[in-house]
Amino acid sequence: MSFRSRNVVSNMFSAVAFAMIFTQVTGVLAPIIDGIITSRLVGYVSYSAVALLGPFIGAVLLMAASFAAGSQIICSKAIGRGERDKANAAFTYSVLGALFISVFVLFACLFFPAFLLRICGVSVNSHQNLYPLMLRYLHGFMPGIPFMMLIQVMGPIVVLDGGRRCFNISTIAFAVTDIAADIVNVLVFNGGVFGIAVSSSVSFFIQFLILMMHFVGKRSYFSLSFKGINRAIISEVGSAGNPTSVRKTFNILKDLTLNRINLYVAVSATAIAARGTQSDLNSLFLCLGAGIGNALMAMTSIYYGVEDRQGLKRLFSFSMRFAFSTSFFTGLVLFIIAPLLSFSYTSDPDVIVLTVFGIRCLALSIPLDTLAVSFQSYLQGSMRNKKLVNGMSFFERFLIPVMSAVFMARYFGSKGVLASLIVSKFLQIIVMLILILVKNRHIPRSIYDWMLIPSTFGGSDNENLYVGLSTMDDVVKGRDAAEQFCLNHGIEPKRALFAALFIEEMGGNIVKHGKRRANSRIVADFRMFIRDGRISISIQDYCKQFDPLAYFAAHKDEAGALGIKLVKNLSSEFRYFNAFNSNNIMIVLDDSNSSSESEEITD
Repeated sequence: MSFRSRNVVSNMFSAVAFAMIFTQVTGVLAPIIDGIITSRLVGYVSYSAVALLGPFIGAVLLMAASFAAGSQIICSKAIGRGERDKANAAFTYSVLGALFISVFVLFACLFFPAFLLRICGVSVNSHQNLYPLMLRYLHGFMPGIPFMMLIQVMGPIVVLDGGRRCFNISTIAFAVTDIAADIVNVLVFNGGVFGIAVSSSVSFFIQFLILMMHFVGKRSYFSLSFKGINRAIISEVGSAGNPTSVRKTFNILKDLTLNRINLYVAVSATAIAARGTQSDLNSLFLCLGAGIGNALMAMTSIYYGVEDRQGLKRLFSFSMRFAFSTSFFTGLVLFIIAPLLSFSYTSDPDVIVLTVFGIRCLALSIPLDTLAVSFQSYLQGSMRNKKLVNGMSFFERFLIPVMSAVFMARYFGSKGVLASLIVSKFLQIIVMLILILVKNRHIPRSIYDWMLIPSTFGGSDNENLYVGLSTMDDVVKGRDAAEQFCLNHGIEPKRALFAALFIEEMGGNIVKHGKRRANSRIVADFRMFIRDGRISISIQDYCKQFDPLAYFAAHKDEAGALGIKLVKNLSSEFRYFNAFNSNNIMIVLDDSNSSSESEEITD
């Protein structure tokens, strides 16, 4: 059989990526829904006020994103290494951190609203028509802030913990509730922008309650635990989440600056509304790159944790193709339906013309942005090249967009500000390529040069054996290949036979008994790594969850558990974990393994 581990990687990555995209969408969905309904049913002046609060909401999401990204990386690595207490400590610290920050934000909203609105570019004196509308929306949005932040932290962990369906249900419930409540507010209660914001707060609370149900279940790997929270955990979570904070900080600074530039050159509320629409949709479609990036970041952490060089290569290669194809199709559809989207916001012909132009500039920029964010997230997940990632963020998220907007606003006015989005994306890709070239100190010659991983990572090719298992014939061939691979590396025949037995027992169980998921084949990836006489074996499949250790504990005296018992007794380490709905078995066989089972093996 030709080795096609892509069946495992593609099934797992695409499912995780779409779930992570939903995670990101939740944070920006409320302002977008509020914006559309406000613009259509209340008026585009009110919508302009809601849109100008975008940087504030982005700042709140930034504070949650730092904890979310950090805990996601640390928890992924901890799961792969069997460190459950560390995973729970990182998760608990992130939840507490998000709660603490949300209290601080609520305090600022209550006592310093004028300062917050001034940061967004509006003061009571300079924009008397917008200021009171923004203030009313802010007051209605406040109660939902803690729940919005907790969703950002908990959502990725729920997906990591196999709760993708729970998260999808929670997102759908949020959207339905928010839309229904907004319409009722406008048509029945006439609550204006305050009532629309309250609807979002209620919807965040409902989504939070649904996510909490996942952690109440007995199958959840995670729980809130103060055990293990120390300076080391705080430092690791902060360090892992730092690039996300830097990237989002520069993005917020960019939005604030562009708001001010647009307010300066805009001749009417029409230009402000068009820029607001582009900004709203930009926030939405940034979720595509952010979601793919989060999936890549977490899965990269797992592969890095076990130093799987080839697995990481396949993940990187597939994820970049996935990012480009998905974003290209999305951009194409957005470009075509731009007039329809514009009409959903307003029926004013002047606003529609400018809005269509802004949306199409956004559509052209989506593939470039998605690739850039995905690549940076890969680097962040590897916990390497942090300075490079932060440098890319500075150029990509702030310096280049602002310089492009300033230049184009000077010559083309508000239309130039809208068009600067696509111009800046082309320039940032060029800068990224230059930075990669400088980091490598030569033109990239292989995919490993693009991945920026050291040549010693994960061992050399001759220290690793990769086999794809889909049928029992594959299992037999994999067993023979494993035994010969061990003998070629000087492993004594008995241990080589033990290693071959592991493939036959565990791989055979997956192929014969694995419960196939919808639209996926029963396929397992097998890797054997030998260094200094130590044999490390990993098996990954995308079948429905099956914990061999839990099965053995419940059926240890039954005939069906004999194979697992044998493997367990022969290995010096035997670990199982489920991440992103994939089963992962890690086995280590060193020269201290007992030979007392040899007669049973022969039989």
